[in-house]
Amino acid sequence: MPLRHVVTWKVTGDTDEEREVVKAQIRDRLLALPPQIDLIRRFEVTLTNAGPADDFDVLLDSEFDDEDALRRYNEHPVHQEVVAFVRSHTVGRAAVDHTF
Repeated sequence: MPLRHVVTWKVTGDTDEEREVVKAQIRDRLLALPPQIDLIRRFEVTLTNAGPADDFDVLLDSEFDDEDALRRYNEHPVHQEVVAFVRSHTVGRAAVDHTF
């Protein structure tokens, strides 16, 4: 059964300019994943630029064939490299996985 994986992050940075740079770096690293990991069915990354300052900054909306594909994606070494970068540049994360 297809699975949708949605994740949001709050980035670090002392200034708006620093946060914008971090947001772009995260986006670029995430968008480099689909060509390298064939388990991904759909993959969209959005950067927020409106709303309260405490809103999340980056949104990943992705789809996989099933839970096993998502698990293998999560374990993939290329994905793990991006995870390490994102974790070092964020202060908050929320995720939702659901079938459709």
